[in-house]
Amino acid sequence: MNMRKKAVVYRSRDEADWAKAQRLLAEAGIPHFPFAAEESPVAGCGIKTTPGRLFRRGAVPTAVYRIEVAEEDRARAEDILRDKVRPVGIYGFNL
Repeated sequence: MNMRKKAVVYRSRDEADWAKAQRLLAEAGIPHFPFAAEESPVAGCGIKTTPGRLFRRGAVPTAVYRIEVAEEDRARAEDILRDKVRPVGIYGFNL
């Protein structure tokens, strides 16, 4: 079993930008591992709201898109994605 350490090089709520990041990494020949997951609701009192909706009005995307690469490919992947797609931000309210 391969237990290589992975690093997150992309994270956002923009599906089209996520697809672009995947394409850029594929064109550069960097193996990458894309993930899409729904944000978990905040627990408590059954309000079932997501953190991204607490302080915003209207429709807010609830999916979080992420790409991981092997740790040894991290610097190269970050260079390829820099200024071409959204930068990796702090996970949570800033996405």
